[in-house]
Amino acid sequence: MQSQLPTDARGRAALRRGARRIGAAYAGILGGTVVVSLLIGLASGRSLFHAVAVGLYVVGAGLLLGCFVTGVRGPLRGVSRTGETAPLVTARGVRRASPFERTETTKISLLLFVLGLSLIVLGSLIDPSHKAF
Repeated sequence: MQSQLPTDARGRAALRRGARRIGAAYAGILGGTVVVSLLIGLASGRSLFHAVAVGLYVVGAGLLLGCFVTGVRGPLRGVSRTGETAPLVTARGVRRASPFERTETTKISLLLFVLGLSLIVLGSLIDPSHKAF
């Protein structure tokens, strides 16, 4: 039944599903970070707001590092003996990345940048040791 939808309606439905998945992943990362940070803050006796802010800083910086690592990936991909994609270090051969792979790498890098930066901004807004405004 979905194949009978016009292309623009299918595109909007795909965007909604993708936005839901990204939102769920972001909520999971944010929630997990807050819970772990609260537990560490309780165990260390520090301010809970400060502990959550530091947790958000750390996870945000990790996502920004992932953005960098993903973004600087070159145009070459390794190929294993069986013809599958493999890390360049252990590859038996090398091939050029397809345009789809290059575009996907750019999009993933941009997504990690936005998520990481947003976590750092959230951390800075709740950090009691620094006033945002």
